[in-house]
Amino acid sequence: MEDLFYLLLLLFLSGFFSGSETALVALSMGRVEGLLEENKPGAAALYQLKQDSSRMLITILIGNNLVNIGASAMATVLATERLGEIGPGVAVGALTIIILIFGEITPKTMATRYAERISLSVAPVLVLLMWLLMPLVWLFSRFTDWVHRLSGDQGDPLVTRSELINMVGHGEEEGTIEHEERQMIERVFAFNDLQAQDIMTIRHEVFSLQGCRTVDEALPEVLQQSYTRIPLYEQNSDEIYGVLYLRELLVALTESKGDASLHSISSEPLFAPLNQPLDDLFSEMTANNRQIAMVVDDDGLLVGVVTMEDLLEELVGEIYDEVDEIPLEVELISTDGEPPVYRMDGRTELRYIEKALGVELSGKPTDRVSYWVLGHIERIPVSGEKLQMEGVEVVIEQATARRIEMVQISNIEKQ
Repeated sequence: MEDLFYLLLLLFLSGFFSGSETALVALSMGRVEGLLEENKPGAAALYQLKQDSSRMLITILIGNNLVNIGASAMATVLATERLGEIGPGVAVGALTIIILIFGEITPKTMATRYAERISLSVAPVLVLLMWLLMPLVWLFSRFTDWVHRLSGDQGDPLVTRSELINMVGHGEEEGTIEHEERQMIERVFAFNDLQAQDIMTIRHEVFSLQGCRTVDEALPEVLQQSYTRIPLYEQNSDEIYGVLYLRELLVALTESKGDASLHSISSEPLFAPLNQPLDDLFSEMTANNRQIAMVVDDDGLLVGVVTMEDLLEELVGEIYDEVDEIPLEVELISTDGEPPVYRMDGRTELRYIEKALGVELSGKPTDRVSYWVLGHIERIPVSGEKLQMEGVEVVIEQATARRIEMVQISNIEKQ
């Protein structure tokens, strides 16, 4: 009877080690740090184990193998005493099934479901065991380190970007993360992949002034616009050499300097190459206390501008102030014929068009429809002009000499 008790104890310990391994591996280091901040019982021991996951796993595997070997030996002895020569065979078969069910499947399933609770419970025991088995743990740890160095492989990252994004998605489904929070987190990851050319306002839509003009000459034109920072050029609007701040223009007026040139009250521009990553551009603009950057090509010619607001919008979504017109995304205006016709502002992003039309267009989802059209025809279209590209028909409803303001789009492939 005493032998049977010890056998059951060893089987329990087998399940303990198997479940502990699954629970501890399933729990992320970020969550462990959160538990430590919450002062959860067992969190300190859990943090200590996760800090050295290699020794943690070695300790668990040593313990699991010892108890499984002990259980196998004891079961064989018990079966031989009662069944004779067939005892060892019966013991091996029966113990394999028992360990599989009660030492592997059941504890691992429970550990997956209650990883946090189980990890906090077993961590103090495993820390104590790791110290008791320190000589063996140290020996196996040195051996695995040696094998790792021989392979020369740095190993896979513990957490990948796709895993984090998937975790955020699961968090939203479970209600622990709001939809807006998920969108912002995903934008942060996308931010690192974007370049200045991906979000810039293209040159044809940039309002600029000649720097030799006086304050009095430029004032009426400036007041018709809603910009507080205006690029200045000398002869060619592609060659920017200053930035006029509306504040400085107003200061010049109050100081009766209406005859001063715009260049004399301008500031040095910040230039950014087309392929500059947004995170680098954000850091540079912040360090230099700039709100606008001139995006230039290899020849130093202006191709667009990026503002701090543009950068922030990539992180938090569209930002509209009191002077901004909030553009319509996609408005269905005709369902009489086939296909349906949609009307939208030239600043509408391609992703909304793709969703409405059920198509995939060239360009990035965040590209504006005006930028997409200009990329195809390489000129400013006139109002009323009809264009066909990538299986869709684009009617320029309204355009100025500088930009496309309103368009109508339909999917002609569905006709």
